[in-house]
Amino acid sequence: MLQSLHSIWKNFFNLGLFQAAGMLMQLIAIPIITANHGLETFGEVALITSTGALLGNLVNFGTNQTEIKAISIHRNDHNCLADIYNEIFSLRLVICLLMIALTIIPIFSVKFLSLPLVLSLLPLIVSEIFNPLYFLIGIEKIHWISWGNLCSRAISLLLLFIIPLSTNIPAIINLMLTVPIMLFNIGLSIHLINKFNIKLHLISVKKLKDKLQNNFYVTFNGSSAILQQSIFMFFVAGTATPQILGAYGIIDKFSGAFRQLISACSSAIYPKAAQLYQEGIQKWNNFRTLVQKGYLVISLLIAFLFYFFADQWAILLYSKADPIITFFLQCFSIAPLAIALNANNVLDMLLAHLYKQMFLVSCLILLATFIISFSLTHFLDVKFIGCYPIAIESTCLLLYTLVRLKSNSKHALA
Repeated sequence: MLQSLHSIWKNFFNLGLFQAAGMLMQLIAIPIITANHGLETFGEVALITSTGALLGNLVNFGTNQTEIKAISIHRNDHNCLADIYNEIFSLRLVICLLMIALTIIPIFSVKFLSLPLVLSLLPLIVSEIFNPLYFLIGIEKIHWISWGNLCSRAISLLLLFIIPLSTNIPAIINLMLTVPIMLFNIGLSIHLINKFNIKLHLISVKKLKDKLQNNFYVTFNGSSAILQQSIFMFFVAGTATPQILGAYGIIDKFSGAFRQLISACSSAIYPKAAQLYQEGIQKWNNFRTLVQKGYLVISLLIAFLFYFFADQWAILLYSKADPIITFFLQCFSIAPLAIALNANNVLDMLLAHLYKQMFLVSCLILLATFIISFSLTHFLDVKFIGCYPIAIESTCLLLYTLVRLKSNSKHALA
C-alpha cells in the first residue's frame, strides 16, 4: 500500500510540476503582456492560444489517454514499445499534415486572414506530433518531461522580456510561447528513439484506420472540453469590446490551467485506479471517495483565494485595479470546484470503456456551450460574461454525473 501511495505521489509531483510550469508561465506572462502591449493585445493572444490548444488536441487524437496502459504493460518489451510509438507517430503526423493542408486553403482564398497569425499556430500543433507524455507516463519517467518543460517555459518568459515588438505582436508573442516547447519535444523524442532503439516507419492504412476509429470518441471528448472555451471566446470576440475580451482572456487562462492541473491529478492516480477497478469496483469506489474529498478541500481553498482577494489578483495581472477583471475573477472562483468534482466521473467512464457515452455527453455539452454562449453575449449585461465558466462547468458536472449513475445502475442490473 505504501509503495502504491509512493508511486502515486511521485507521478503526481512530476505531472503537477509539468502542469504547474504552464500555469506559472501564464501567470507571469499575463502582466508582462498587459503592461507592455495592453489588455486588448492579451485578448488576441488568448484567442489565438485557445485555437492552438484545440488544434493541438486534434493532432494528439486522444493518444495521451488511450496508450498509457499499453506502454505500462509492455515497458520492458522494446519491440512492442517501438510498435506503439510508430503507431502514435504515424497517426499524429497524418492528422497534422491534413490540418495544415486544410489551413493553407483559406489563407489563399480569404484575403482578410492574417498569414502571420495563422503561421504562429504551427509550432504548437507540430509539437504534438512529438509530444512523448503518454510514453513517459507509461514507463514512469515523467520527470524527464517535467523539468524540460519548466526550462522551456522559462525561455519563453525570457524572450517576452528581452525582445521588443512593434508589428504582428500577437503572432510573435504566440511564437515565443510555443517554439521553445516544440523544440524540446522534438529533442526528447529523438532521445527516446535512440534509447529504445526505435526505427521510425509509417504504419499500414488499415492500422491507421483502426487507430482513428478506436480513438475517435476519446478525442471528441477531449476536444469538447477545449471547444467549450474556444467557442465562447469567439462569441465574446464577436460581440464585446477588445477590453472585455482581454479581461475574459485572463479568466480563460485560469480555467484552462486549472483543468490541466486536475488532468495531471487524474493521470497520476490512473494506474492505481485501473488496478483497483480490476480487483473490484467497490475498492475503486472507496478510493474515489477519498480523492473526491481531497478535490473538495483544495477547490474550496482556491475559491476562497479568488473570491476574497480578487482585487489583489486584478492588480497583479493588470498592474492596476479593474472592476471588470475583479468581478470576472469572483464569478470564476467556484468553477474549479465543479471541474475537480467532475474529474472522477470522466475517470470512471474511461475505466469502464464507456466511450460512446462520453461521446454523447460531449455532444450535449457542445449544444449547451452554444446556448449559454449566445445567451450570455446577446441577452444579458456584459458583466455576466464572467459567469460562463461556472455555468458550463456546472452543466458538465450534471451531465457526466447523470450518465455515470445511469451506466452504473445498468451494470448493477446486468
